Amino acid sequence: MVLIRRSTSWLAHEVCRRLWFLLLIWQIAAFNVAQGQTSMPYLIGQGMADITGPAVGMPMWGFGRPDQIGEGIHTRLRSRAFATAQANDPRQRLVFVSAELGSIDHHIVLEVVERLQSRFGETYTLDNVIISATHTHAGPSGYWHSRTDTGLDGGFYPAHFEAIVAGITDSIVTAHENLQPGNILINAGNVTDAGVNRSAIAYRQNPQYERDQYSENTNTTMTLLKFMGASGGLGAINWYALHPTAMNYYNRLISGDHKGYASLRMEERQRAHRGSSDNFIAAFAQSDPGDVTPNTNLNNTGPGGTDVETTQIMGQRQLAAAQTLFDEAQEPLAGAIDSRRIYVDLSRYEVVGEFTGAGTRHTCASAYGYAFAGGSTEDGGGHFLFKEGMTEQSIWRDWLVRLIIGAPKWTEPVAACQAPKAILLETGTGTPPLQSQIRSITVARIGQLVLIALPAEVTTMAGRRLRRSVMDELGDWAKYVVVAGYSNGYAGYITTPEEYRLQQYEGGHTLHGPWSLPAYQQIVSRLARALESGAPVASPTAYDDWRGYSSELALPFGAAKTPPNGARLGEAETQVEARYRAGQTAAARFWSTNPTVSFPKGKNYLLVERNTAAGWRQVADDSHWSTRVRWQLESGAYVAELSWAIPHGAMVGKYRVSHFGFDASGAEFVGMSSVFEIVSGDGPE
Repeated sequence: MVLIRRSTSWLAHEVCRRLWFLLLIWQIAAFNVAQGQTSMPYLIGQGMADITGPAVGMPMWGFGRPDQIGEGIHTRLRSRAFATAQANDPRQRLVFVSAELGSIDHHIVLEVVERLQSRFGETYTLDNVIISATHTHAGPSGYWHSRTDTGLDGGFYPAHFEAIVAGITDSIVTAHENLQPGNILINAGNVTDAGVNRSAIAYRQNPQYERDQYSENTNTTMTLLKFMGASGGLGAINWYALHPTAMNYYNRLISGDHKGYASLRMEERQRAHRGSSDNFIAAFAQSDPGDVTPNTNLNNTGPGGTDVETTQIMGQRQLAAAQTLFDEAQEPLAGAIDSRRIYVDLSRYEVVGEFTGAGTRHTCASAYGYAFAGGSTEDGGGHFLFKEGMTEQSIWRDWLVRLIIGAPKWTEPVAACQAPKAILLETGTGTPPLQSQIRSITVARIGQLVLIALPAEVTTMAGRRLRRSVMDELGDWAKYVVVAGYSNGYAGYITTPEEYRLQQYEGGHTLHGPWSLPAYQQIVSRLARALESGAPVASPTAYDDWRGYSSELALPFGAAKTPPNGARLGEAETQVEARYRAGQTAAARFWSTNPTVSFPKGKNYLLVERNTAAGWRQVADDSHWSTRVRWQLESGAYVAELSWAIPHGAMVGKYRVSHFGFDASGAEFVGMSSVFEIVSGDGPE
């Protein structure tokens, strides 16, 4: 009996010991997952490059106001690229790029892929490269290939196009060269108070039963990927739906808007964190914000007192959510990397009753409506002759449109197809048409994440229907489905048919008519079905490549004189003060030239340095939120005003501000301020 008791005791002890051991293993595994130290099923790489373009003299993209001409730089524009591949089959890969642009011309995608293939063969193709715009309205236009007889984007400037293509290509090449074994964690959560529906009246046209399924009339979900290598955090991508119109049409400085602000701040924070790499990259990518504005007062203002304050507030709210999701991410992505892409001609695409709910219908040749010209009143409005809700053609308005921009009269078949839209400009007819009708659409996966990459601005309810259409075709593995708008092209808006009928701004800018959304639903359903089954998808058409046919324009340098009174380029016109305190702004003015003369790849127009024992050390440049560079003509000569809003964390010590530029021949010049002192800060040098 004693022996039996001993055996029982031993057995109980052994069971407890093994249970404890298993618990320990589970705890270690849980900790490792949290730290990104699980098995590494993927190859991951990240890269970033400058795509700023001309800072002075170019109309800005987005608001369509001819008086909004660029005068300088608040923050530089970046391309942030993430390359992923299956570790066990590197041929299966996907590249996602978030570019701080208003939109993506598909010719940019064509050019980038061709350059990648010249270096890496068929590793990267149109099928596995997604280039998405953040949709900032504070960047220069003029990079679109289009018909020579239309002014849809203000002309084509090869130098600007090249700066964008080269930058995006460089960012992908860097990501490719940085590929390393890694793990990708995913997390999702809600962002509070970051955007309101600017077209609630249109949203309410959707069926009550459908609206009752959601507590909000905007998509408040942020989905985040956390990229972890063996040495720690490499980067993050998040997708969140919010229009970058916080920097309003009074702004004249290039800016990444609130998404650019959030990216800069997260990168600064993580690069200072011991668990992250020195080249940590954070992309705040765009999703389905078609009817979502940061201007919470719904009158082109708020919540900040200025557009800069609103930009910072909205950026900070996204940043706070993203940082929490990043810190708390535990779920690793697992499974294949795959994608399906198709070109579709949407000038007359047949949509079956399953998606229309009204029998077989067709999309239309593209046309802009009166409501498009009326603009979004909540984000500043448009032309005073037009307003949202217009559904009746006006003879005298039509006559003015033809007179001013030389547009042909709309045709009856297109008008009938687009009804109840009152047509401002018909762009989808003619041989060739004024605007391409071919759209690139992609459905891709990384593990349990699915991306719906569309060349359009998707409203909130339209995004919900698209996600449902895709999820209906996929297995239980598809836990996260994200609409990545503004990807691989630009085709205006996608509204629901119910929203379209009201012809608010979004409906007036839905180019292919009332059945646009059902058409996109049908297409992405087909792609998702092929992704699920592994079947190939053949494009029924090819893209109408217009490279080489656009009228090429020279960048506007202006007729600037040399500095007066014998002053040289780079010489200070106004110097900094001798002393500043944290919270004040240091500023100096230098004789300069139009920066459009050259795009300084890898250089800056502004540099702030601090004097240390090891020499002058860079503190900030013109990519930082705290700096500004603005060029102005004075007596026919350019003056560059440089300013640095001294942060409260700045160290006391001696500083200087430098200005870099290029003369008409392309030769670089340098200007340097006198040394100034910060006499209060957070600590001694």
